[in-house]
Amino acid sequence: MNGQNSSSHPSNLMQRDRFELLSAYLDGEVTAAERKLVEEWLATDLTVQRLHSRLLKLRHGLQSMPIPAASQATEAMVDAVLARVERKPKLSLVWGGTAIAALFVGALVSSILPGNQAPAPQIAESKQPAVEAPQAAVNEVLLVALDKPLVDIPKAPVAVPNGAFKNATTPAAPRTTVR
Repeated sequence: MNGQNSSSHPSNLMQRDRFELLSAYLDGEVTAAERKLVEEWLATDLTVQRLHSRLLKLRHGLQSMPIPAASQATEAMVDAVLARVERKPKLSLVWGGTAIAALFVGALVSSILPGNQAPAPQIAESKQPAVEAPQAAVNEVLLVALDKPLVDIPKAPVAVPNGAFKNATTPAAPRTTVR
């Protein structure tokens, strides 16, 4: 082909315009001039006559199709939807009440049970005393570690910011302002 879109070809545009105008003619949505033009086409053009016949059959077939009966009346459907919407807050209220009641029952049961029978986690108790390290050994190790470090620590020079100590004999630079 020559690279043009087939729908932009002048004959295709004319056919589409004819189809739309013929469809509007069947729907009674054309002006007097357009009605006259379509009637001329129907009298002289065999293609338009065939298209007109097909559109009439299609229209008749659509109009003669049975309308499906609603499985449920509209009012009944609306009532069912509204009942379901109203039921949801009631259900959440019931679940909330149930949770609060369970909380109170749990608090009541835990307060009735005597001390050690409460269903709370308990820490294991040991009968043997804990072994403590001698205090003197700990202090000696610390003294040795403090008196004799393993690595020599160099002393850092004292840092002085630039211009922190000005010589008193040096005059200060005059201030200038820019306007």
